[in-house]
Amino acid sequence: MKIAVGSRPDWPASVKAAREAAAKLRDAGHEIVEVALDGSAVATAKGATVACVFGGDGTMLRAARALAPLGIALLGVNLGRLGFLTAVTNETFDAALADVVSGRYTTDERALLDAGLARGGRDAARALALNDVVVARGAMVRSIHLAVRVDGEPLIVYWADGLIVATATGSTAYGFSVGGPLILPGSRAITMVPIAPHLSFGNAVVFDPDQVLEIEVQDSPARLSLDGQEEHDLREGDRITVRRSETVAKLVRTAHAKPFVELLRQKILKEPGT
Repeated sequence: MKIAVGSRPDWPASVKAAREAAAKLRDAGHEIVEVALDGSAVATAKGATVACVFGGDGTMLRAARALAPLGIALLGVNLGRLGFLTAVTNETFDAALADVVSGRYTTDERALLDAGLARGGRDAARALALNDVVVARGAMVRSIHLAVRVDGEPLIVYWADGLIVATATGSTAYGFSVGGPLILPGSRAITMVPIAPHLSFGNAVVFDPDQVLEIEVQDSPARLSLDGQEEHDLREGDRITVRRSETVAKLVRTAHAKPFVELLRQKILKEPGT
């Protein structure tokens, strides 16, 4: 089996765990490709059945954006704290991988957002996001005006610190922290949550999976953030188009993974006494 092993070069624990896993997997006869999740080319991973990703949820976000277009399923190995996207721990990794090699696993498909930045009528940037696309004020501490269109029709002009457009996966992240809804990850819905709206509609809005959002920046400075990892400075008149991508992220689930609802209960809803 061809297996990719992903790590964050800037995180020593991630690199160490990935190298140790790669050595064991080579000894077991697997074809191994080591992938540095730092934005560099990952084309060598093409053809891998699964990518074992060592880190936390942030590392999994990097892996999803880089490897999902190659159709590679992701097995997240949690070295961090939260672990909504990581299915197993370093201690249960060997048993989980044995299940994968034997075909005893399933994959959860997660929606990705396809975000495009247009400036002066020309495409300036395009990228995928697993959690969210955020358009927010820049260095100056003041609200900005953001005009939103849905399927080409004007919806609202916000005066706010920014807007979060999130997938169901991202609903437990930044959007939740500013009052957005929790949506179970199998949903293809897209949510939009304003950040500190001033004299503006303050509730989250949930859109159908096939609707297309366009955000026009009417003040500057402003900033575009994709999963909190890729950022672009914005100017007045810039337009950000967000739609559901045809590409999906496939997350490996084995018997060693906790159900999402259990994670939600333990980490966010907080059972009494925990």
